[in-house]
Amino acid sequence: GETIKLNGIASDPDKDQVETEWWQFRVGTYPGRVTLLNTKSAQVKVLVPKDAMSGQTIHLIFEATDNGSPALTTYQRVVVTV
Repeated sequence: GETIKLNGIASDPDKDQVETEWWQFRVGTYPGRVTLLNTKSAQVKVLVPKDAMSGQTIHLIFEATDNGSPALTTYQRVVVTV
């Protein structure tokens, strides 16, 4: 298992505060769960499991939600190929 770092960037054109979160979207070819560290930060550490095989994919979502009214959320998918 390797550890990789991913950096997300989120801003709001209205200058509202933005909260971010990383999570695994369970659609990749790697069938298990991955460990994500610091999920509420723009930078996340991903612990790629030792049983992940070369060529398998892990899909992660970077979610950003502003504190406006109504609150707006956007998503960005990152695909990690082992």
